[in-house]
Amino acid sequence: MSQSSAVDGVVTFPEGLPGFEEHRQFMIVASPDMEPFTVMRGVEARAPAFVAVDPRMVDRAYPTTLDRVDLARLAAHEQEPLLWLAIVAAHEDGRATANLRAPVVINPGTMRGIQIIAVESPYRTDHPLSVK
Repeated sequence: MSQSSAVDGVVTFPEGLPGFEEHRQFMIVASPDMEPFTVMRGVEARAPAFVAVDPRMVDRAYPTTLDRVDLARLAAHEQEPLLWLAIVAAHEDGRATANLRAPVVINPGTMRGIQIIAVESPYRTDHPLSVK
């Protein structure tokens, strides 16, 4: 499944995002001036916003396959192009990290999104960010 930048409109996260379950609708803001980053901005008042990056920009070998359960959660088919994002954190010491363990996946066809929490993964929630 590949990256799709054609996300136009409001993406609904039926389950919310862990820690932000009450915020379920986000706009995906992308601009050539921000590349390779994208912003996920909540649409409700006082909703959070997150900077994100395609995890394959951090690790070219990053796997972008979903099991049947997660495909069903997105109302997606196996070969459907999906948008994969890793949430970025900026730290006080100047470092930036990407959460490769729990990517956000969006189906542009249904405008549904989920965050996948991998229990067993070789990736970290604070993977050093060095965009390639």
